[in-house]
Amino acid sequence: AQRAAARFGLEAALGGDSPSAAAANRDGAALTWRDRYYFLLRPRCDGVYVGECGFRRWLRLGHHMDLRKNAEQLSYRGTKGGGGEWVSYRRYVRLLPPEEDGSMWALVLQDPAPREAAEKALTQGVDVRTHTNPAKSEGTLPDTAPLHASDVARLKKRICVGHYTFSPDSARINIRYTAADGEYRLTLLLAHGPNHRCSDVLTWENYELHSQTAEGAEVISFNLGRLPDWKGGGLEDENKDHFPQMMFRPKLRLEHNA
Repeated sequence: AQRAAARFGLEAALGGDSPSAAAANRDGAALTWRDRYYFLLRPRCDGVYVGECGFRRWLRLGHHMDLRKNAEQLSYRGTKGGGGEWVSYRRYVRLLPPEEDGSMWALVLQDPAPREAAEKALTQGVDVRTHTNPAKSEGTLPDTAPLHASDVARLKKRICVGHYTFSPDSARINIRYTAADGEYRLTLLLAHGPNHRCSDVLTWENYELHSQTAEGAEVISFNLGRLPDWKGGGLEDENKDHFPQMMFRPKLRLEHNA
């Protein structure tokens, strides 16, 4: 617990009043160091946070990129109309442990590739100091055709490398990275999951793109697609969810970062 706390400067949180230690004093019960390790709210670096995204789109008959689906539609509908299709993709965040100089790096990826291939690319990682981020990281999804293992190299090219900070008092993780179209700024809330899972839920709070245009600075705030609490919460539109909660998936290869 002390090592995990020291990594993010949270030694005081083991006995303090921040969200990182709130559970440690629950019911006034004394907790073991093992309990404190799991109750301590801090970024997890021994795996990948994954969000299951998707949206429904309308396709004219015969216009699907997968010829097999075109054949299925033709056999079912004949030559009339089209149909709706749910398109799935994922958002990934991998947080790297702080380096000796205090640098805290994050790897961000948005892609419809099979989860196993994307997680392999993120687990292997890239050289954070020499990697070139893609020209445009948001809203551009490649063909959803099945990928092969060799596509891990392609997925690595789509990874965006940036820096992150963690605020124990608010449990916020802020990530910043640059692409050709500007600087992306993500704000995520960290929380414990159900069944005593440790620091394994990230919830979107804010997402912005800061760029320079001929008219000056421009800030684009992405709509996270959520209703406010006073309206009952939930999705604004059941036909799309681009910013779901991200759940942590531990990786054996990264367990030394726990």
